Amino acid sequence: MKKRVAILVGVRTPYREPLFERLAASDQYETLVLYCREKQPGQNWLLREPSYPAVYLKNYAPRCWDGRLVIGAINPGVMRALSNFKPDVVVVYGYNSISPLLGILWAGFRKIPLLLRSDSNALDEPGKSRLLLALKKPFLRWLTERAAAFLAIGTLNRLYWLKYGAAPERILLGRYAVDNDYFQTQAASYGGARQRIRDEKGWKQPYLVLYVGRLVPCKRVDLVIEAMRRLSAKRSDIALLIVGEGVERKALERRAQALPQVFFLGFQDYGDLPKYYGVADLFVLPSETEPWGLVVNEAMASGLPVIATRKVGAAHDLITEGENGYLVPENDVEAMASAIDQACQSKERLRALGERSQQSVASWNYHATLEGFHRALDYCFHAK
Repeated sequence: MKKRVAILVGVRTPYREPLFERLAASDQYETLVLYCREKQPGQNWLLREPSYPAVYLKNYAPRCWDGRLVIGAINPGVMRALSNFKPDVVVVYGYNSISPLLGILWAGFRKIPLLLRSDSNALDEPGKSRLLLALKKPFLRWLTERAAAFLAIGTLNRLYWLKYGAAPERILLGRYAVDNDYFQTQAASYGGARQRIRDEKGWKQPYLVLYVGRLVPCKRVDLVIEAMRRLSAKRSDIALLIVGEGVERKALERRAQALPQVFFLGFQDYGDLPKYYGVADLFVLPSETEPWGLVVNEAMASGLPVIATRKVGAAHDLITEGENGYLVPENDVEAMASAIDQACQSKERLRALGERSQQSVASWNYHATLEGFHRALDYCFHAK
């Protein structure tokens, strides 16, 4: 008889679809995915109807509250949905809004095993208010006592749960992944048209640096623009492509007004991203806080070396300094400019780094993620 697995998650994304499809297709589980929100602001992905059982819970939070701590998703119907489905295990993504907390409480009251999945790490805790950290510690201690298991996305996430009291044997690795084969093959398919696309777009510089993500303060895209400004004094052969939308776009455009080598390309749908990975030479993620950063996986699968700050969670598992990219301190313009300059010394150097990127990310795939889910769910079933 199939075990019933309820999955409570914030919003649909292209990254989770293949995983949920694979779980639903398993002969071991009957799954139901409960979504708390319909869309992620600034990321209007074109997604077909789910091919797995899924329900959009009615969200009573105003749109202007979207993404806010605690009040970002308010779905009182989550408890009824869980009661109707009668799961053997409840998988909850995150814990920072009302709806996942309701799911956690429901599982606790019914004595149903709880499997927690989040991208949290402790790198962004320094600098936060003492009051917030003081409140966070007892809450997470309480949470770790109630979870049957934790599905860690990587090294820093595992250390985070250990810090807050989770037993090591209850932390199972479910590697954070993208569809490596898709990005590798699709990016490579643009190889023959690489120069033509560059010419059509007016990207005349031999070296193209790419950023993909939201244009919000914590991503520090302004830092890369300033690095380009400093590099322009000695190099005219490097351009920056910025893919994404967000509240900072106008301010960033003003900052880059005197830099003709900086191009703003706006939001691009998931299916269009391989074109930009395919024509670029180098990827940058300058975030001052980034729990993981799946764009690092995408770029590496596409054969690009990556420059990331040390606050990027993915960097600690995927980037080896000087072998497939570079790690720089956060908020350091000089270090970012130096890393870009060093990487763009020759096309041969970039190609060698990019080949190692693909090799490094190869084991971070959906198969590994799915194996982690199976191990964690089995652990929960036996814990029951």
